[in-house]
Amino acid sequence: MGFLPVDLCGKVAIVTGGNSGIGKGIARGLAAAGANVVIAARTMAMNCAVARELAEQYRICALPVALDVSDVASIRAMSERVVQEFGRIDIMVNNAGITSRASLHDMSEEKWDLVLDTNLKGVFFCIQAVSEPMMMERQGRVVNISSIAGLGWTDRGGINYGAAKAALTQLTKGAARTLGPYGINVNSIAPGSIDTPILAMGRTPEQVQAYKDNAISKSAVGRLGLIEDIANAVLFLVSDHASFIAGQTIAVDGGRFDLM
Repeated sequence: MGFLPVDLCGKVAIVTGGNSGIGKGIARGLAAAGANVVIAARTMAMNCAVARELAEQYRICALPVALDVSDVASIRAMSERVVQEFGRIDIMVNNAGITSRASLHDMSEEKWDLVLDTNLKGVFFCIQAVSEPMMMERQGRVVNISSIAGLGWTDRGGINYGAAKAALTQLTKGAARTLGPYGINVNSIAPGSIDTPILAMGRTPEQVQAYKDNAISKSAVGRLGLIEDIANAVLFLVSDHASFIAGQTIAVDGGRFDLM
């Protein structure tokens, strides 16, 4: 599967959690479309490797930046660094996210806060930080990577994750309403079961296979999603073709029967 043929030449795009998995795929898609890409994540060695790879392959500028999305000061520093380097921010993809699985009665305050701080608070303050330079330019695109866990699909071990992603739907609507008059479109993508290493987190190999088999059995298209499926949805939403789409959460889940 290739990437959607959109033209983002000269645009500056930030991808949080852009050094692996879905985030890396999104960063690759943006670079393939001609955007200069900021790889923002905690592990600088991985950030640098991905940035170097994209710059060499697509002949764009790729900037690795250290970022902890649970730390507001880190978010502010990242935004300021990008503006200093490029003079603008055109695209923000809030992809960074974590899971910390526990049942309702085994959920600790630490696990609850860890997931909510990363998956919800971090997205809010990233939007707050990058929207300021976007408002000055009176244009911009923000895409939040949510999950079908926030649309009704439930996992007893991921109650904190689902709660954060459900709240992200409302955050997307609120940010879209606030920023729309400045030419900034805010939308969200809710991936279904995507074939990435994160599926194995907290699961045995047998549980992973059972999870995949169950997801495929409930998919209208009969397969797991690919990273490129999510990257292409992002490319569409940040392109001019999606200029009349705002405040939406779009499920990219293969038509899950249990959510229809």
